[in-house]
Amino acid sequence: MAQIKSATQWEMANESYMAGDLERAFKSVNNSLALNPSVAKSHTLKGRILFEMGRLEESRDSLLRAEIIKPDTIEAIYFLGIVHERLSQKEEALEFYMQVADLDPAEAMYAVATAELMIDLGRIEEAEEYLADRSNIFGHNAGVQQTLGHLALMNGNDEEAESRFRTAWTLASEEPAILEDLINAQMNLGRFAEAEYNINQLLEFDGYEERRDIYRMRSRCLLELDRTMEAREALLELTSSKGGKNDLGSWLDLGSISYSINDMSRLRQSAQRIIELAPERPEGYLYRALWQRKHGDADAALATLAKGFTKSDMPIEAYMLRGVIEHDLGMNAAAQRSYQAAADLDPANEQAQLLLSLLRVESDGIASFPVDSE
Repeated sequence: MAQIKSATQWEMANESYMAGDLERAFKSVNNSLALNPSVAKSHTLKGRILFEMGRLEESRDSLLRAEIIKPDTIEAIYFLGIVHERLSQKEEALEFYMQVADLDPAEAMYAVATAELMIDLGRIEEAEEYLADRSNIFGHNAGVQQTLGHLALMNGNDEEAESRFRTAWTLASEEPAILEDLINAQMNLGRFAEAEYNINQLLEFDGYEERRDIYRMRSRCLLELDRTMEAREALLELTSSKGGKNDLGSWLDLGSISYSINDMSRLRQSAQRIIELAPERPEGYLYRALWQRKHGDADAALATLAKGFTKSDMPIEAYMLRGVIEHDLGMNAAAQRSYQAAADLDPANEQAQLLLSLLRVESDGIASFPVDSE
């Protein structure tokens, strides 16, 4: 009779756990164990409930008890790996993952968990060999293909990574994380048309419509595809929507596009927001100085750059822009010092060398922040 009641309490605990009612699940599983403390699956379930409650040490104890009662309990061993990984005891976690993968060699999830933890531990070659040894079993498993894609990225092989992610996406087109990996690989390879198409698919998944970083990726694709005005509109939506005021990345991108299309109003606005959000970044000072020079206030532009040099690690473009402005003001000696500083930073920069030797403003100005002719 006690066994029957214990089993009933276990069923109630499991149903509550699956429904997310952890307190009720915990009460029921304790009732089950009080009636029959020698059931491994009850200790396993208690360990899982405690894990979800954030009580990791108690979870580990319950799972170990299950393993003592019934050695080689696959579920208990797997979750012992998860608990130890959460406790930052990664070597111990790896031992459990490898053990459960050996116990159930047909389950790809365990092999993937093992390989991913090897990657996390920096044992890249070992992870590759581990999955390669199992390729005859898991060659058509999406998780394995995705993990192999991650390994390819770490080895600098973007082509292989893209191929692996594409295969994984074909095998599991309901997994948006795989599609996101594929998009990143395609962007690394400069395949922006494919990436933009896949981003539109990704945004259809629940939760992704709130991912501002995905919209920024789309704007970058649009820009790379010479759809500049569409990229601008996308960034305007990002910066004006909820949370946009503090979205530094979008303001940086909007500033760059605004200057490229001579939208001085947006350039000024972007500069202001960047300086407010990240005064240690050089872009805000560069954008503001460009706007000030465009509007004929060379002295203010120099002052802005001077402030930037005290706040930020300014790039070569800042030295070259300062030299251009100083030359505008007839400060040739100062301009020569600025061009020399730029040339010292990048001796291979032909434009810096040209400006230094000729001390005149070229029509295209500086590299990433070109100076318009007046």
